[in-house]
Amino acid sequence: WDHDGQYFPIYSGSHAGRWSNCIECHTVPSNFSSFDCTACHEHNQADTDQDHNEVTNYQYLSSACYECHPRGNE
Repeated sequence: WDHDGQYFPIYSGSHAGRWSNCIECHTVPSNFSSFDCTACHEHNQADTDQDHNEVTNYQYLSSACYECHPRGNE
């Protein structure tokens, strides 16, 4: 199983060693398609909204974070 290659680089890059349990990102244990980016990242919605003023269809949702940042890059 290659989480980094198939889904998100959680074992490498800036995310390597920053977590110890799947539940830290996958907040619904029975549903691994559900995840939360904003729980770990220090993004408050007001600042994040302002940083994305120019992004069409921007939403403050983890699924939207992943859609635009699938490899975890800015």
